[in-house]
Amino acid sequence: MYLVEGPAGIGKSRLLREFASRAQARGLRTVVVAATEFEQSSPHFLLMDIADRLDAENSEAVSAGSGIRESARWLRQRLEAVPTVLIIDDAHWADTASLRVLAVLLRQLPESVRVAVAYREGQFPDALGSPLRATGVTVAHIAVPPLSPTEASALLPGIPPGRREVLVDAAHGNPLYLQLLADLTPAEFDAVVRADDPAASRAEHATADRTDHAVPDQESHAQPDRVGHAALDRTIRAELAQLPERERLVAQAAAVCGATSDMELLCATAEVTREELSGAVDELARRGWITVTRGTLAFRHPLIRTAAYRLAGEGWRADAHTRAAQVLRAADAPLLTRARHLEHALGGCDELAAAELVRAAELALGTAPAVSARWIEAALRTAPQYRGPAGFSARLRLGQALLLSGSAERARDSLEPLLPAAPLVDAPANTEGTEAVLWFARCERILGRVDSARKLLEQAVSRLGGTASGPIRLELAMLELQDNRDAEAAGRIRSLFESGAVRDPAIGAAALTLRSMGHLNGLDLKAAAADYRVAEREFARLTDAQLVDGLPAVAALGWMAYFLDDQRTGLIHIERALRVGRSRGRSFILPELYAVHAYSLAKLGRYEEALAAAEDAAETAGLYGYPGVAPLAGAAKLRVLEDTASREEVLAWWHTLDALPRPAMRWWRGVVDAALLEIAARLGLDPPRPEPNPLSANGTPAGSAPRVHPMRAAELSMAALAATARGDLDPAAALLAQAATVAEQLGLPGQRAAVARARAEYLCASGDLDGAQHAADAAMDDYAQAGMPVFRARTLLVAARIAGQRGDFTAATAHISAARSAFATAGAHTLIDTATTAQRRLAGHRTVTGATTLTAREREVAHLAAQGLTNKDIAAQLYLSPRTVEDHLARILRKLGLTSRAGIAHRLAAMDAPEP
Repeated sequence: MYLVEGPAGIGKSRLLREFASRAQARGLRTVVVAATEFEQSSPHFLLMDIADRLDAENSEAVSAGSGIRESARWLRQRLEAVPTVLIIDDAHWADTASLRVLAVLLRQLPESVRVAVAYREGQFPDALGSPLRATGVTVAHIAVPPLSPTEASALLPGIPPGRREVLVDAAHGNPLYLQLLADLTPAEFDAVVRADDPAASRAEHATADRTDHAVPDQESHAQPDRVGHAALDRTIRAELAQLPERERLVAQAAAVCGATSDMELLCATAEVTREELSGAVDELARRGWITVTRGTLAFRHPLIRTAAYRLAGEGWRADAHTRAAQVLRAADAPLLTRARHLEHALGGCDELAAAELVRAAELALGTAPAVSARWIEAALRTAPQYRGPAGFSARLRLGQALLLSGSAERARDSLEPLLPAAPLVDAPANTEGTEAVLWFARCERILGRVDSARKLLEQAVSRLGGTASGPIRLELAMLELQDNRDAEAAGRIRSLFESGAVRDPAIGAAALTLRSMGHLNGLDLKAAAADYRVAEREFARLTDAQLVDGLPAVAALGWMAYFLDDQRTGLIHIERALRVGRSRGRSFILPELYAVHAYSLAKLGRYEEALAAAEDAAETAGLYGYPGVAPLAGAAKLRVLEDTASREEVLAWWHTLDALPRPAMRWWRGVVDAALLEIAARLGLDPPRPEPNPLSANGTPAGSAPRVHPMRAAELSMAALAATARGDLDPAAALLAQAATVAEQLGLPGQRAAVARARAEYLCASGDLDGAQHAADAAMDDYAQAGMPVFRARTLLVAARIAGQRGDFTAATAHISAARSAFATAGAHTLIDTATTAQRRLAGHRTVTGATTLTAREREVAHLAAQGLTNKDIAAQLYLSPRTVEDHLARILRKLGLTSRAGIAHRLAAMDAPEP
């Protein structure tokens, strides 16, 4: 991949054209597209351009309703069909929706594809940064330098040396600036360059930006202009201002319309006849301002379009956008295309324009919520009827759009007047009024104000009563479960069933899911599994339209599938919910869905997909202002990285995750803290930083009794494994007893397997190889039943060590080979290295057997160590140095197949026992 960076006009586009020409000469397919600042607010504009050039007949497959991964997969399939060079110019202007798809594409870029991306200096699209860092794509960064004086002079062969020197000096090596300056008369040159103080140019241009800010979509994306860019803009405008009136009007109209083949649209926007338009276009093309390719008129350079747009006064621009919108309306052009003009059209009372803006905003809500919010705000300014109670629906959509675009505080401010007892109270209490309460509560929850959200929802339940409060009761029950308030959640769920709201299919399926989770938290597996099975069937029966209201509960269904070792079924529902959520504008739930998606994929050993899902969760959490999900997804990523990445990468991500604010929800916080604590112990790190109002790793207040939860048996088993590795066998035994009790209550194969694996390690360390082998076999069977291939492969390594210690090297080798194969399938590179180390250790033990294993001195050291003497005590008794004792002990442990001193006594007794 090639990253081409440089200031405006430096020659990036020219370099890309040459690159494309040489690629074509080598027989490669070239796809060249360019983003534009005027279409930055049009979702998927750049993506559709790429799709049209790859497969115009089927390009609708990557429309706004398609998912990010589906669109990326469509592009990948067509790109890899033929060796291709994909060139994206002016990527700093690319629309957000297209960037998200490109980011996913880059994570799995076909080997036969080369990509070149050009962007303005310092404005590399942030969305593309993460996939480039995470993938193995080779990246070449090319900073286009300014022309040297000699190179610049060569571009002006017909100009006298004295004037040429002045021009070269003023252009600062920028070829476009040089060409434009060379076309000025001496008087114009002096007015543009000589009379302007460079230090003042920035301020003047910044002032122009503030007063001339009607350029579409620039306000929220513009970067501080450099002096050269400001001067270049003034230079282009100065030259355009010298055009005859007809040509100037057509240039301004073309800037308003963008690249187009619609001559009627241009005529109406410029207010000229067809004959006048043709003459003006010919003259503008002759002067080099525009190009006409296959009937499409476009500016030669985006900077020229910007300058032409700025050249017109604000009033003319607004009127021109109004004329363009009217023509597009008469032609029944897509609503999203018309909305871009309506947003900047002349103000005043225009009920039709306002209605179209609101409808366009609803269409854009799911894919471009920030644009949706701007369009609704424009409608509110345009039509007085939207300012009072009659505008309730539009204001509700505005609140949703603001929340989805990551502006939770602004969304809260927009929704607050829509709440009961607020100024706008005329909304039907059972429909939009309920929606306003729901969305406001979501704002509060996302902002970490859990108690405020709870209070608001409780008040709404009390006020509405009956079936009308179903969605509110559902939201409240989910909040209580996420906050680990099991007793309160159980009461909310009971009242939900009693209210009769469960007669609604979506609410009924969601309520069953939450009730099953409540049963599981109470360790009533039979009831939990029964409700889960019914809920899963009910969700499967819902149409996509019905599923919309139940989407928030699909995340809970996914977690239930995860806990009950049915994650394959859970994935089916999660992936459907992601598709429906994207297409129906319910983007607020996407971060939670991506998070449980990541955990489910990781449990199945699909590590590459799990990492991608975790990144999607973090990205959408940032995009939609849901900070609690980012650390939750980060914990999943940390666990996967431990199996797949280098120690340095794991350490770096551990510190990154630890630095993030903990989720406000106690359940999520417990998940994050548990991952940090476990992996810190294995890495030898200090515990994670304390948080205000600290909670224990399972989400309970610090100092209180640990909360029993569906993963408690695995949690205790991990602690037992750590104790065994340290040689603390008595604490390990106590932890195993607790874990076994919890696992017995649950009866889940995944939890039983965790206990059995820990017991196998404990018994192996204690020297009970028969018991260890039995436990390892049980763990492997249960892990297979639970669909956890990586954990099963970990247990295979335990079984291999046990077999090696028993002298069955054939079985040990087979176990290691099977484990390595499973690790390779999962992409668990770190565990592959662990398996290789186990194989080498086994090979070193194959010829060592019986009483000849230890030398006389090693036996002396072993007997003293078995009695509990420290290294220092042994050294003093045998007149050795402590370092020599350490070396002896290392060899003893290796020869006996032990990992700690705890099993030495048992192994010596076995070696000294008489043959039967």
